[in-house]
Amino acid sequence: MDSLKDRLKQILIRDDLISAQDLDAALREQQKSGGELSRILVKMELIDQDALSQVLSESLGLPIISISRLKVFPEVIDIIPRSLAEKYKIMPISVMGEHLTLAMGDPLNIFTIDNVKALTGYTINPIIAKVAEIEDAIEKYYADVEREEQEGAIEAASETFDDIMQDMRDTEEMELVKDGVGGAESSNVEEIGEEAPIIRLTDTIIQQSVIAKASDVFIEPMEKTVRIRYRIDGVIREIDRLAKVLHFPIISRIKVISNLDISEHRLPQDGRFKTILSGNKEVDFRVSVLPTAFGEKIVLRVLDQEGTVLDVDKLGFQDRSLEALKECAVKPHGMILTCGPTGSGKTTTLYSILKYVDSPEKNIVTVEDPVEYQMPTINQVNVKPQMGLTFAASLRSILRQDPDIILIGEIRDSETLDIAVKAALTGHLVLSSLHTTTAAGSVIRMMNMGIEPFLICSSVLAIVAQRLLRRICPHCKEKYTVETSVAEKIGLSRLFPSDSYEMYRGAGCKKCFNTGYIGRVGITEILVVSPGIRECILSRKGEFKIKDQARKEGMRTMREDGLTKAQEGLTTIEEVLRVTAPDDAV
Repeated sequence: MDSLKDRLKQILIRDDLISAQDLDAALREQQKSGGELSRILVKMELIDQDALSQVLSESLGLPIISISRLKVFPEVIDIIPRSLAEKYKIMPISVMGEHLTLAMGDPLNIFTIDNVKALTGYTINPIIAKVAEIEDAIEKYYADVEREEQEGAIEAASETFDDIMQDMRDTEEMELVKDGVGGAESSNVEEIGEEAPIIRLTDTIIQQSVIAKASDVFIEPMEKTVRIRYRIDGVIREIDRLAKVLHFPIISRIKVISNLDISEHRLPQDGRFKTILSGNKEVDFRVSVLPTAFGEKIVLRVLDQEGTVLDVDKLGFQDRSLEALKECAVKPHGMILTCGPTGSGKTTTLYSILKYVDSPEKNIVTVEDPVEYQMPTINQVNVKPQMGLTFAASLRSILRQDPDIILIGEIRDSETLDIAVKAALTGHLVLSSLHTTTAAGSVIRMMNMGIEPFLICSSVLAIVAQRLLRRICPHCKEKYTVETSVAEKIGLSRLFPSDSYEMYRGAGCKKCFNTGYIGRVGITEILVVSPGIRECILSRKGEFKIKDQARKEGMRTMREDGLTKAQEGLTTIEEVLRVTAPDDAV
């Protein structure tokens, strides 16, 4: 390896691709942070990836392969998920026995090779290709594979789109529907939305989303078609493309049932509706309408309360963390925060805590935008910023009504945070969420929003950071062995010291649409504000110091919680690496 690194340095200097001073700086960074020299050169923007590929080709004695001239078979594409290929800029080329040929821009990236080897079980033979060609190949081949999967992804519950489309072609009234905004007179809009074929088509889109356990439905106008997509287990899948002439009637129908302004096409609108499916099952839908270049786009958030577990004991918290969270929840005052990106389960966690502490003796009020889960024993306020009913204005009124517990859907600005902190300091239990990535990062975020450290120490009880990972399909679940070197790199050996590691993955079957996953499982980290944490906050120590102190006190990070669930066979290492950062990278 040393001789290879020397050869790489010689070529870089010889061809004037990098100065001696820049090379010395890269070598110092390598000594400081570790890793491959090639990766550090690109990261420091001292050389672009294509030039590096040329240098690696010469130093390794390997030609640069043109992927566009190769034919890659679908069974080879299936070995590596698209998310992993895009993340590492790699492309599977061929399989011979136990050997997988992998196109890479940087074949010296041992971490990527080891990671792919651990996740696939194949011995990796790297070849060099230009990153731009790898990206083009990923787009080309994975799009073909995904299209084939999507063709049979969702079956109709009672009627297929084709059946309804045939009926619509046989219905003469549909000829009156014009393409584009303003294609029909406003006086006829509601009549168009009430046509039987349109009702059936819209109902089928809604019904199938519930059957498929989708969390979101996307109805998106393209230039010549209307695209229907569902988000299932956190991944978006295209279900169908309809004729563009159907866009206006579908949008109008959804506006009618959502009590929205059917004549307004220039401004965004928000609404909701409820539908009753077979078996008297009620499902709420949150509606968001957004004007785009090709017409109005609608996103439906599916709020299937039957499929949502509002039980803090069943959210997947480890025993120690769950006990700490329950202790904080029963305290008379203070603040409990959840953090994570959109769709990470923050609201579900907050409502589960709310359900845990709910009792007839307590006055509980929530302020949300919008109300997602309707609970009969709790007072829920839906903010309306356009009318001046903001989070801050709502909170001021709520505090005059002597509440015991307040749930704030999301803290978005300094004013709301200031009122929430003061409420927590004056005898109220406050539950809310922040859009931050880690529990320790929420403390720094609050400081940046103008809250003094001593106020944070006095008000915050605990911070829950969380993510949702895809759960392994139980129908095609299989074991494989992870090499010890890979286990060390990802931190698995630190959690579970062993000579060998047997993990699980989904092989792919019809029941999981060949993805290897069904459903989702949560991973969390809970930072309890202890005396040690308070000292770090008061001295304004950074995120890394706060996280390090919390880990010393027993906090399990999201990466560690994810690896534990992977070891238990609930999810895969690939999913854990996809959504969590290494614990030393804050």
